[in-house]
Amino acid sequence: MKTIFTTLLLALTGLSTAPMALAQTTTPATTANVAVISQELALAKSKVGAYVADQLLALDKQVDVEFEPELAPLRTQAQQLNAEMSALAPETLRTRTDLQRRGQEIRQKLTELGEWKQRQMEATREQALTPVLTAYEASINAVIKERNIQILLPGEATMFRTASADITEAVVTKIDAILTTTPVNRVRVPRIAPPAQQGQAPAR
Repeated sequence: MKTIFTTLLLALTGLSTAPMALAQTTTPATTANVAVISQELALAKSKVGAYVADQLLALDKQVDVEFEPELAPLRTQAQQLNAEMSALAPETLRTRTDLQRRGQEIRQKLTELGEWKQRQMEATREQALTPVLTAYEASINAVIKERNIQILLPGEATMFRTASADITEAVVTKIDAILTTTPVNRVRVPRIAPPAQQGQAPAR
C-alpha cells in the first residue's frame, strides 16, 4: 500500500509541475497596439466640422426662403383640397377621381421640390467636406505613426473601449491645427435629376 501511495503521489506531482515547465519555455505572444476612432464625432467636434455644419444650416434656410413663393400656393391648395375631401362621405369620395388626381399632382410637385433641395444640399456638403476629409486622413495617419498603432477600429462598431485606446480627441486636435474653416459654397444642380438618380436617395 505504501508503494502504491508513493507512486500515485509522484504521478500527481509530475502532472502539477509539467505545465510550469511548459510555461517557462514558451515565448510570450506579442500584443498588437489597437486603437479606436469615431469619424463622425471627430468631424463634428473639430472646429472646421462645426463651421461647415453652421454654414450648411444657413444655406438650408436660404433655400427654404427661395422656394417659399412656390411652396406657399401648394400648401394653400393642399389645405383647400383636404377641406373639400373632409366634407364628402367616404362612398362619394371614392368616385371623385378629380380630387384624387389633384392630390397626386400636389404631392408630386412637393416631392420634386424636396428632392431638388436635398440634392443641392448633398452636393454642397460633399464639396465642402472634401478638404476636411483630407485633413482628417492626414491627422489619423499622424496619430497612427506617433503611437505606433497597428490596428485601428471604427468607434461605431466597438462595444467597449478604454480612454487610452480612443484616439478621437487626438485626431480632433490635429485637424484643428491643420484647418479651422473652409469655403462652403452652394452647389446648384438641375431641377430634374438625371435618369440614374431619379427615385434614388443621395449617397452619404
